[in-house]
Amino acid sequence: MTAGEAARGALHRLAHLLRDRNALLVTALALGVILGPTAGRLSWLNLPGLALAMTVSLTGIGTADLRPVHRVLRAVGLGLLLTYLVNGGALLVLGRLLTTDPQLWIGLVLLAATPSGIAVIPFSYVLGGDVSLALISTLGVYLTALVLMPLLAVLLLGTAVIEPLRLITVLVQLVVVPLLLSRVINVSPLKEPVSRWRGTIVNWSFALVILTVIGLNRDAVLRQPLVMLTLALVGLVSTFGLGWVLEKVLRWRRVSRPQMVSAILLGTIKNTSMTAATVLMLLGERASLGPAVVNVMTVIYLVYLGVHWAQTEAA
Repeated sequence: MTAGEAARGALHRLAHLLRDRNALLVTALALGVILGPTAGRLSWLNLPGLALAMTVSLTGIGTADLRPVHRVLRAVGLGLLLTYLVNGGALLVLGRLLTTDPQLWIGLVLLAATPSGIAVIPFSYVLGGDVSLALISTLGVYLTALVLMPLLAVLLLGTAVIEPLRLITVLVQLVVVPLLLSRVINVSPLKEPVSRWRGTIVNWSFALVILTVIGLNRDAVLRQPLVMLTLALVGLVSTFGLGWVLEKVLRWRRVSRPQMVSAILLGTIKNTSMTAATVLMLLGERASLGPAVVNVMTVIYLVYLGVHWAQTEAA
């Protein structure tokens, strides 16, 4: 092998590694722990990074996906049921049972009120799920979150804790603006390159948020290992535990494999990155600790799902 061939091979492997979702997310976790507060200096990039990820994810939704109407309404209803009643309800119950810290409770309430993670869309594709169901459900959940998230926050926490207008402003930046921009991209020459790099952009955006949130909360977690274990248990039950129950129920109901994959993602994956970044910006580090730890468990769970569904398909 010549030096040129060796160099090209090394560059190819590096490019593959940079686009490997699991390697990227695990690396972001590790760097957040290693760098600590130093990584937090990049936190100002969280909001634009999440908006960018949301924009490119929504470019995958075309007008054909929004017909017929009854199919759209059914998908949105399923998304709301799984995201808020199942996953959100589980987080509220776990938070009430396992923690008495007011700041941690605030973080978990806002996580429960948060829509499903936009990772539901790319992971539905990667894991062989029903991508159309994931797209429509996620879009519907995010649009209703403009009302539901501030409403639930005020009902459960009160206006003294969270200012609805500030929360709505953040949601507009993370939902409405990306939705409008995605429509512009889909009718522009940018559509093809954005589609080609969609997964990479989303992965790097997630990695940035994980890096900064974990870094900012590292010292707090290390000082209070019992708190970390409690929040890790919340994350474990709301992802692995809830996912196991949902899979059993959906198999019993004889739901098709693609729909089962997407339904499980909708019922277990919250937008922990958005919650952690939003809570950090609006309420401070302590309140963001819960979403940050659940974010870690979610990353681990997504890695597990890749292995689990690959084995299931092989079997």
